[in-house]
Amino acid sequence: MLLEVRNLTKRFGGLIAVNDVSFHVEQGEIVGIFGPNGSGKTTTLSLISGMIKPTSGALLWNGDDITHLKPFQIAHWGVVKTFQNPQLFPELTVLDHMRIACHLHLKRTLGWKRLKSLVINTANADVALDTAKRVDHILELCRLTDVRHELAANLSYGAEKMIGVAMAMMCEPKLLLLDEPASGLGKDEIGNLDAVLKDLRNHGTTMVVIDHKVGFLGNLADRSVVLHHGAKIADGTIEDVLAREEVIAAYLGKKHA
Repeated sequence: MLLEVRNLTKRFGGLIAVNDVSFHVEQGEIVGIFGPNGSGKTTTLSLISGMIKPTSGALLWNGDDITHLKPFQIAHWGVVKTFQNPQLFPELTVLDHMRIACHLHLKRTLGWKRLKSLVINTANADVALDTAKRVDHILELCRLTDVRHELAANLSYGAEKMIGVAMAMMCEPKLLLLDEPASGLGKDEIGNLDAVLKDLRNHGTTMVVIDHKVGFLGNLADRSVVLHHGAKIADGTIEDVLAREEVIAAYLGKKHA
């Protein structure tokens, strides 16, 4: 088991944002988390990535407790999160953003002391070549090769979000956490996103994806977890969870269930 989320709870004062949620992620699968607005999806992802700390519960990574690690430590273990709205530098190109994202990859490869030396001396040709090849590979996987020299300010919203995915992939994630990747995208862009994520999975990337687009997640995910008012109400294949009365009620109301 790659990741185990065990009885995770997060309270903000009197508000319970995530309530005793448990699920697991196996190596090589895509787990989709969906639910109505305010169901606790983004909070759950932020808890896994270490960006906020749980009130109670535990996160186990390959059996090791990572519950109280800082975000950079969790990222170093291989858990990398994207954001719903990517924060890019409009004056920089796609290629510039990819080079910025090389930091964690180089730190793993060289170690912190050697990384500082490389930054100062910029003299390691082998590392530079390896990094350039990795950039080219990720740009190709994410369908960004044709815009590699384009300024971020000139890109569509769909391309901006794909840069966020590509930058995360530069960190060599063992588990990629995707926060609403289909939000704000048109039909063609969602189709492209679906193809890219399936390609990434085929190249060995395990993913947890949250989204409110049930059709998108249903086509993409191997398993689905449904949250409502912070609690897990279903876990299984998309066909199984969408047939459950509690899921139908959460989306459409009790009379439809």
